[in-house]
Amino acid sequence: TTAIRSYFETAAPAVIAPVVIREPFPVRSLEQAVPTSETSPFSFELNTDLVFLLLGVYALFVLYRGFKLVQAWQTTRTIKRNAFELAADDNIAAIINKCESDLATSSRQIRVMRSETLPVPVTMGLAQPVIILPEALLREGNTELLTSAIGHEFIHVARNDYLLNFIYELLYIPLAFHPAAALLRRRIKQTRELCCDELVADRILNAEVYARSLLQLAGSAPTLRRLSVTTTVGIADADILEARIMSLLTKPKMTTRWKRTLLFIVSILLLVPCVAAAAFNVRFDLETVTAQDPAPQEQRQKELEKQNRERAVKEMTGADVIKERIARDPQFASELERRRELEIEMRAVTQAALVKLARISMEQAIQVATSQQPGKVLLATLGAKGWEEPGKLSKDGVAFYHIQIADEVSGGVTHVWVNAIDGTLIKTEKELPRKQRSPDNQ
Repeated sequence: TTAIRSYFETAAPAVIAPVVIREPFPVRSLEQAVPTSETSPFSFELNTDLVFLLLGVYALFVLYRGFKLVQAWQTTRTIKRNAFELAADDNIAAIINKCESDLATSSRQIRVMRSETLPVPVTMGLAQPVIILPEALLREGNTELLTSAIGHEFIHVARNDYLLNFIYELLYIPLAFHPAAALLRRRIKQTRELCCDELVADRILNAEVYARSLLQLAGSAPTLRRLSVTTTVGIADADILEARIMSLLTKPKMTTRWKRTLLFIVSILLLVPCVAAAAFNVRFDLETVTAQDPAPQEQRQKELEKQNRERAVKEMTGADVIKERIARDPQFASELERRRELEIEMRAVTQAALVKLARISMEQAIQVATSQQPGKVLLATLGAKGWEEPGKLSKDGVAFYHIQIADEVSGGVTHVWVNAIDGTLIKTEKELPRKQRSPDNQ
């Protein structure tokens, strides 16, 4: 816009409008009312050649982004042409009927096809939606996986995600150079998959069952990105697998009606204390004047018992307090067990993400470590540091193998860290053996 405006201002001849000074208005007012470009600190001029250069570069950029979108659309059509109709299968037909009834999409004509080249399920089509399932998924015949995949893609159809995604891609073309536009486009994809996951867990499958299926389905997706750029929408579009699993396992199951009711109740609970506090301030002075009598004997006894219980709890260790609460509160015991299961699930998700990040095996890492420090390998673990978000490392993050090697001669332990991506040696630290104390020094 600045370049275009500068071009027309440069190309147009200067026109000086006559200024008529009337008697009632002082000359100072006219100078303040008609600012010139020389006094404005924010104005600048561009050379005509520079204007044409900027416009040309931007036009080439827009053409390039448009060409990439057309190429992605042609790839999508190729995927559809290479897909085949599903063979008659009672199990798949029952799953499709269940998804249509649960999501109320029976009025739309949705075709379900199969493909031998796609690694994950996808959805495409503007007027006639098409769901394409991988041949490997159909051969496996797992009912939970098929229900999760088909249900997720049916929700994409019900939400018109393919059409909306195509509109977003068109709007993204002239703004693709801006980092905020790229961030917004990525957040839209992530929010879209989180919404679909929530609807599947709410209407079709249990949240824990769907979380397990989602972990298996996402594991079959390409490691870094799609095999080819397309305009399809699918279950593996967003790169926030760990956040999706956490959202499924921790979010309470509430309908929209319950959410609105809860919002109304919370608003009332916030309003009532304010009104009560105002009334309490009014009668506070009156009550303090008459509240001079000593407390009754029963109240003193209760306060004494409360103090004894608090003292006993402070003297107990943390483990004893937890055991006592588990014995006294069954709900706390069940909540503690649920948290333990959730931690186990999250450790499994983190380990799966680490396995995807690692490019060399643990045996290769051990060979690199023992070539630098010969000895007996005591322990080898896979870890990472510098997470930018769940399942994705930052630019300065690194995945590594931590190997502990025992020195049979000196008795010490050497810690070796090996890069899990390229196999380079990160650092080495030696842990000297502890000296045994003599009886005189004890």
